Amino acid sequence: IHFDNPAWDIWIQKTAGVAAFTALTGTANTRPTFTLNKLVMHDKTCQPTNYKEPVDDVDETSRKIGDLIVLLPSHFDGAQLQLSHAGQTKKINFAHQSKLSTSIVAAYSGVEHALSRVTSGYRLSLVYEIMHNITHAAPVRPTLPEMQGATQKLRNILLSWKQAASESGAAPEFLACLLQHRYTQPEAPTFSAKSLIGADALLVSYLRPLVLELKFSLYLAHVTATESEYRYGCRSRYEPDEENEPDEENEPDEENEPHEEEFMHGSDFGTELHVSQAVLDLCGMPVNVDLDLDIDDFLRGHILDDDPDDEEFERYDLYYKRAAILIWPKNTGIDGRVSVGDVYDYALHVLQNSLTPTPTKREVKVVDALLECCRTRPQNDKMQQVIQMLRESAERWTDVRILLRALKDCGVDKNADLMGVEGFVSAYQVFGWCALEDICGEVMVNDPSSTRRRTLLSRLTQMGEEEEDAEVSAWCTAQADTLHRALGEIDTSHIPWLVDVARTRGGEFFRDVIIPQLAAQKLDWAFWSAFSKQLQQNVPRPALMRELVVRCVSELVRGLPAFPIKGVSAAGRREKDSAEILKTILLCIETKNEALCGEIFTKMRNAARTGAFLPEFPPWLYYAELSPAVIQAMQSAPASAGLDSTFVPFFVDVVDSMVSGTTPNGKAITPCPLSDQHKAIIAAAARKAGGISVLKQSFDAAGLKAHDSNSLQGLARFIAKEFPRQQMSGSGDVQAYKELIVNLVRAAIKTFDTSTFAKVGATTYPRHPYLHCVGDHVNQNPSDQMIRLVQFCFEVRAQNYCGRLLLRFVAPPTGSSIEKHVSKVLAPFLPVLKKYLVAQRLDFRTDPYKKFAADVIKAFAEKVMVPKPREVVPAVQYQTIGCPCGDCLELKAFFLSDQATISFTREQAIRTHLENALKPTRMWGVSWETIRIGILIPHKLKVTKPATMSALGVWMGNSQKGQSLLKDLGDPATQVAILGGDYSWVHARIHGTGTGTGPASAPPANVPQSSSAQNLKRPADAGLQANTAKKPRV
Repeated sequence: IHFDNPAWDIWIQKTAGVAAFTALTGTANTRPTFTLNKLVMHDKTCQPTNYKEPVDDVDETSRKIGDLIVLLPSHFDGAQLQLSHAGQTKKINFAHQSKLSTSIVAAYSGVEHALSRVTSGYRLSLVYEIMHNITHAAPVRPTLPEMQGATQKLRNILLSWKQAASESGAAPEFLACLLQHRYTQPEAPTFSAKSLIGADALLVSYLRPLVLELKFSLYLAHVTATESEYRYGCRSRYEPDEENEPDEENEPDEENEPHEEEFMHGSDFGTELHVSQAVLDLCGMPVNVDLDLDIDDFLRGHILDDDPDDEEFERYDLYYKRAAILIWPKNTGIDGRVSVGDVYDYALHVLQNSLTPTPTKREVKVVDALLECCRTRPQNDKMQQVIQMLRESAERWTDVRILLRALKDCGVDKNADLMGVEGFVSAYQVFGWCALEDICGEVMVNDPSSTRRRTLLSRLTQMGEEEEDAEVSAWCTAQADTLHRALGEIDTSHIPWLVDVARTRGGEFFRDVIIPQLAAQKLDWAFWSAFSKQLQQNVPRPALMRELVVRCVSELVRGLPAFPIKGVSAAGRREKDSAEILKTILLCIETKNEALCGEIFTKMRNAARTGAFLPEFPPWLYYAELSPAVIQAMQSAPASAGLDSTFVPFFVDVVDSMVSGTTPNGKAITPCPLSDQHKAIIAAAARKAGGISVLKQSFDAAGLKAHDSNSLQGLARFIAKEFPRQQMSGSGDVQAYKELIVNLVRAAIKTFDTSTFAKVGATTYPRHPYLHCVGDHVNQNPSDQMIRLVQFCFEVRAQNYCGRLLLRFVAPPTGSSIEKHVSKVLAPFLPVLKKYLVAQRLDFRTDPYKKFAADVIKAFAEKVMVPKPREVVPAVQYQTIGCPCGDCLELKAFFLSDQATISFTREQAIRTHLENALKPTRMWGVSWETIRIGILIPHKLKVTKPATMSALGVWMGNSQKGQSLLKDLGDPATQVAILGGDYSWVHARIHGTGTGTGPASAPPANVPQSSSAQNLKRPADAGLQANTAKKPRV
């Protein structure tokens, strides 16, 4: 007989046969060959067979090791194979997997084969002889070992151990024996005594009957020894860290270069050993044993003898993984500390591969262990898989007790999803309703999730209808009524179910039973909004359903916060949510519940007045977003909706929020920056709320003071443009417009910020975080800011308030002096003001500009113009310094100026030339120094002259400014008309022609006469010019 398929023979010789032989002998050193001997077929007509090839009948020169039996795929029942030798027996049943599987059995010569009768089908097998190939590596043929003597020794050892334990108590509590072969610790639960090979399999096979006979416990264990080394090290003194980087000057040179060992860890180290074990019974089921194994507890070698299986260099950890057997006497302390282990994966693997029609003893044991594990150490992520596997097994075995135990131990009554609704249906079809009624009732009572309970009830109701089971339908009806009257926690995912209840149970039931429960839960806006829409779209709308919609929208409005916020990131950052308010308003309009919008507006108004909002989100932020959208919604609504009167209070609140800087209870808020967008919103809201009278009512002094002058100027200009005075017909509107403009002008003047005048040219910044539209006053000089405010008054036809405005300019700000304020701010402003007045066909002869100009010039003469200092160095002497070169001419000009210092960045030759020219000036108090800058850049020569040399130059510059101010007033006659009796001393002080120091000591002068200068009287309010006996009044 032969096999024609060459691939088959290759598979036998190199794969299947080698694997079976290695498992039989425990070694891969011998490479046998497999010779096909016969084809054997058994059917139900064949008698049981019993065959044994005695070892004695085999010639010593024979190369035969044993037999390899290959069972080909062929469906049959019966034909259990029993292998026996030296009192050991192993039974193998291939029938349950014979249809699709190829199975292989390898046995030594001398093993007895007993095959029972085939009850159905055909058992087809190929018998190969395992032949030894004599080589240098394997000169001796493997044979069946003789174990009788070894067995007796094992028996004696166990008996003496047991006797010593009972008599003296000095015997060891347990024995741990390392197995010879190394087994990969599998992730799948497939390791058991069947996985052992060679001497390990032989040892366990002879120990197994002995421990049963002598009452010992025998377990397998995966053992891992962890060897941890810890080292002590020090960093080199040259090694940098993140906080202290070395600089160039401190880097080590070659002579001081550190040795290599200075950078390495020191030689001090220690070792820690830790042993962990995973204990299994011989079938591979995990167990828990309270057993403290030490590295020296193992027999048959040391666990660290071989190379480590894994290494972790970063932590210096070495892992040694071995397999071992554990033995101890039954009914001892250790035996009492054995409990069910983590059997989830093992049990699921066993049950998944089970095809038995009734549970075997092993499967019963596995089920019991699995359920105990579910009770004592539940793993939620595996519980659903456990329930499914136990249900399928119970259905296959037709054993409802297993199913009910599983449902109880796994907590299905508290979480119906573990079983799944289709799982209940499947169990119903196998076991009937009586078996499931109690557990379903417990689910309806104990499961905290109303969603799960409703889902189960819905599916059971459908099942009752499909199966026409009146008992199931009646039970479902009763449970549904109970469920409706105790809804439990509701969220948006339950809306379809609630709509279905409203549709099927009717409006009265829903109104009287469901709605009160929903209202009691204080559900959020998202629920009521979605629910109202779904109810409106999917339920017929007679009067009762209309009432339900109104009730739902009312609950939505009741639960809506006045100023909602939302979280926008995991870090907890919050943002305003005005969209929630808008959607509620739109829903009220859509469902024809416009009156409920008034409740929303009242809630917002009250919260704004009491300060019930987050400081970072003031009310005007919400109103600014809502107002345009609400106006658009009103325009889109039908004319019959009648929304105008309902929404008037809202638009009044829009205007109020944009202006107010505090709440009525005094809580300060960040005011609206009044940008162009905000001003447009204000105008649109005012038109909806009643026009200019609403603006006048809202723009009071208390609200306007929260805004800066520039914003108020822009707002006044905007109102003048959007609400033209000439288009107002009613006297009430005209008067309201006038009062409004006056309020804005007064507020703009009062809030005008002069603090920047203390440091002319300094940059100013917006005071409020939302001020994204910064006015033109930022980065402008004082004159530009002041003239813009004057222009503003003219633009809005409020010129009468220029006197109040100019008075606002007069007072020096904090941090400045009268002298500085007059010299740096007011004096430069006069020519700018003159230019603007000329453009308006006005001049300084007109009040209030006349008095303002007179006060400024008089203050300039008194506070800025000090008596003319004497000439310390005659001007002619300055001409003798240096030569006519450009640098020397610049030096001469410096001595005639009011500058205190001058610098020359020049080459060395030029600097030396200038230093020689400066030598004669040393007697005047002039000093100079050379400042080093760099290698490639010429050094700097800095020249400093004493204050006495600069005083005359400063005075001359101020005199020129004063004379220019006088010219700005007009001709001499006009100057006299404006200055009146103060003209003489002012003129003398500015020109340096008199000795007077002020108005009281001013000498008489020849005053040019003009008609406007006759009979002038000094005004009572002298402004910056003080009374003759007093200092200037600010």
